[in-house]
Order: sequence, then C-alpha cells, then structure tokens
Amino acid sequence: MPLSCPAPILGLLLDLEIRKASSDTKSLDDVLRYLYSEFYKKDRNYSPADFQKACETMAGTSLESFFSKYVRAKDELDFNASLAAAGLKLETTINGADGKPVQRVFLGADTQDVDGKLIVRRVLAGSPAYEQGLNSGDQIVALNNMRADKRFFEARIGEKKSGDLINLTIFRADDLSTILIKLGSRSDTAYRIVPLPNATPAQKSVYRAWLGLGTN
Repeated sequence: MPLSCPAPILGLLLDLEIRKASSDTKSLDDVLRYLYSEFYKKDRNYSPADFQKACETMAGTSLESFFSKYVRAKDELDFNASLAAAGLKLETTINGADGKPVQRVFLGADTQDVDGKLIVRRVLAGSPAYEQGLNSGDQIVALNNMRADKRFFEARIGEKKSGDLINLTIFRADDLSTILIKLGSRSDTAYRIVPLPNATPAQKSVYRAWLGLGTN
C-alpha cells in the first residue's frame, strides 16, 4: 500500500514501532503528551524533525529507517513488520472463484458532492488520475462531455475497462480545462488483520496494551 493511504494507518504502524522498540513501555500517546508539554504549553511550534526526535526519545532508539521510508519517501508500508509486535499479521484474500485476482477498473480518485458540485477529495499516488494530472480540489464538471454528479460519474467509470480513455472537464482555481486519462486496473482483494498462530507472551502483552485491555 502506498504512502497515500490515510495518515491514521501510518500512525497505527508508528505506534507499534515505538511499542516494539521500547518493550511496550512507551507509545505514540507518550509522544503526543511530550509534544503537548514541551511545545503547545510553551507556545512553541514543532517541526517534522522535532516530531521524529520525540518518537525516537520514547522508542529509545533511532526510527530513521521508518521515517525515511514511509514518511519522507513513498515506499510500500511494511504492515507485517510492525503488526508482528502485537502478534498480528495482514492477511490478503483474493476474491475470485478460480483463485485468480479479479481485476477492476481503476481511476484512483475519491470524489464527493459538495453543494451540487463534484469535488475531487483525494488522488492516490501512482494512480492513473495522479499520473495524468487530476488534483485534489478539482471540480469535475463533465465526463466525456456529459455533465457529471457523483452517481453518474461512478456508474460510468464502473462501465469502463482498463485501458479505456476518459475525458474530464474540470474547474481548477476558476480555470476550465480538460484532462484525458487512461484508466488502469487493480486486483479486487480483501484485507484482514489476524492473530499470528504462535504469538509470544511479549507480543500478547503488546496486543492487550495496544487495545487498552490491560495486562492480564
């Protein structure tokens, strides 16, 4: 999963990294309390470097590898490396009767109706929409020269195939323009977080603390 995934997911993995490195004595909550005490209460702003340093202080070790790969770059998130701290893993299930991936047409943009306007809320890094110039905040006026609302837009995209071309008419900062996008595809895959079959007592302890279940 690319870094464009929601920030809470990145925070979840960072929390587990801190718990793992500190033998479950510290967490992301401790980082936030530290930042509140040392910056907010002292009327100071903190930088990305300050945030990383606070995380490393709580972890008791360098987290440069995590930050350089997943925060400042676009590496694929290694879910299992972090989830293992709590005795968990990411399970991937292919949704196909023949055991093969089911391919779905893929644009890579989330949209929302706002006061009757179709607005792009998020564009996934590396997606056809991203690579071919669609931006968050764009208003989609028409698809293939037909006025588009959210229901119409999603229905027409769903009828397309990978490799099809679509013509989007958009407003961006009050400028009207058109974008030609070649649709891609992605596997229709389900994801679940499941327990490891032989979790250690330390992993079970992290799991219970992580979920706020106590230590017993």
